[in-house]
Amino acid sequence: MKVAIIGAGKVGTEIAGKLSEEGHDIVVIDHKEAQLQKIEEKFDCLTIKGKGPSSSILKSPTVADSQLLVSVTDSDEVNMISCMTAKRIGISRTIARIRDPEYHQELVISKKDLGIDLVINPEWAAAEEINRLLSIALPIHAEPLARGKVQLVDFTVDENSTTFARKRLSQLELPPSCLVVAISRGGNMIIPGGPDIILPGDIVYIMGLPENINKLCIKSKKKKQKIQKVMILGGGRIGYYLAKRLCSRGMNVKIIEQDPGKCSELAERLPTALVIEGDGSDLEILKKEGIKETDAFIAVTGLDEENLLISLLSKQLGAKRVVAKISRSGYAPLVERLGVDSAISPRLITVGEILRFIRGGRLLSLVLLLNEKAEVIELMVQPQSKIVGRYLKKSNLPKRTIIGSIIRNGKTIIPKGSDMILEGDRLVIFTMDQNIKAIENLCGLEGRSLEHTSDFENIGYSASM
Repeated sequence: MKVAIIGAGKVGTEIAGKLSEEGHDIVVIDHKEAQLQKIEEKFDCLTIKGKGPSSSILKSPTVADSQLLVSVTDSDEVNMISCMTAKRIGISRTIARIRDPEYHQELVISKKDLGIDLVINPEWAAAEEINRLLSIALPIHAEPLARGKVQLVDFTVDENSTTFARKRLSQLELPPSCLVVAISRGGNMIIPGGPDIILPGDIVYIMGLPENINKLCIKSKKKKQKIQKVMILGGGRIGYYLAKRLCSRGMNVKIIEQDPGKCSELAERLPTALVIEGDGSDLEILKKEGIKETDAFIAVTGLDEENLLISLLSKQLGAKRVVAKISRSGYAPLVERLGVDSAISPRLITVGEILRFIRGGRLLSLVLLLNEKAEVIELMVQPQSKIVGRYLKKSNLPKRTIIGSIIRNGKTIIPKGSDMILEGDRLVIFTMDQNIKAIENLCGLEGRSLEHTSDFENIGYSASM
């Protein structure tokens, strides 16, 4: 597929890289020469210097035959105009990044009139993900899959863990229908086998039935936590979206923000939240505002380093759960080592939404891991696919791939090698990202994209450390 990307910033560069790896023809448009040069050096794609909404650029032979246009500049207006122009010249599908809260609310109804097939709002999506994390009583990251029939959770293994530490996978005593699908060690992802040994500091990803995951939490002495008091560091778009959502749920919300103008605006828009003007990196302010009694501390400033550091300090000061926003994937190993409960990446969520849209077909959901080296995908096995009628142990899955669950006729199976794959099975698969195309081909999904976008269910990512 040919994809035109307007905007060579962090998100545009990430999308270009991912799609280039998957074999798509990419054209990147931006008015900044330096940004385009970086992309040309990194990826096999064409670049055009110019303004995205320009009809002369969009009508050029290099761009006009694209099947999809993705506009992710810093300007909502530019992104909307680019999509409108693209539709008029015949580009069939368009995606726009629109971040302004007012635009976001209005476009729920009018996006089709503007010629936009998918609106992405990284800050809103990040806020929704944090809200989901806080709504889960488990003190761990839990990702619902297969319409909630299966959960993917991760545990950080401490030195004294009698359940995991220094045990081979074959020696683990897990509740029934629970399966270890991956181990994260030092930022590297391992798809494990029976002989692999779990070490202190590892993050163990486990897939299983929700009721059995609860039993595992009890066994691991992970107590359920009810979130009522929330402190948010950063009054930007994510902070606003999140506070609004939490206030609607009746939570006690405090926002700490340095900018006086933002504080005034937040206080006006969020009458039930307490807005505090101050420096959230000042430990005295955190102590004064009751960090010790806080159920959840959320750091969503524009600086990754500040978010990670203050989250760690808040944890040490008594916050029960901490969540940090990070933009750089290179910080994923730091999240593991520092002991931050969860990390969210708006950029990664955006890339995930676009990948899901492009892949289309019968891909039912997509979860990207924070280190961007692994994915959890959910798909439907198609008639006449190569995997139908095969036992799992003889299914010829790509290396470093594991089927975590099979949903068949409404029932969930945590599979073994002796289980057979049938037509119509709904599979939840944990794999390295380079295996996606091979898996889709094996399940009969080759050639399916965009035209089946109505099948969308959810897009997420796993980031708890």
